[in-house]
Amino acid sequence: MNVTRERPEIRFLTSGDVSAHERAAAERAVRDALAGAGGVTSVQVTLSVVADRSLPRPALAQAVVEFDGRRVRAQAAAPRIDEAVDMLRERLAIRASSLQAG
Repeated sequence: MNVTRERPEIRFLTSGDVSAHERAAAERAVRDALAGAGGVTSVQVTLSVVADRSLPRPALAQAVVEFDGRRVRAQAAAPRIDEAVDMLRERLAIRASSLQAG
């Protein structure tokens, strides 16, 4: 019997000026961060950009991942959404690897 591990669909919530390209980049980043992780049952990503130029970090990227019933959250804020997504990738990978090691 050939068993393939299906990756769960990533659900997205977006607000503000978030393009389809940025959303696709966030999906790739989250999949990369979770590439070696087993037991992922759900993933939700929130991308938000506030249109207030006075804020130092108006872009927010957040992921909530469920690993076999345990929820893990990672988030990052930055001046631009691509920077926030890059930081999210790093933080989520660290949390996923520490959960797998524990």
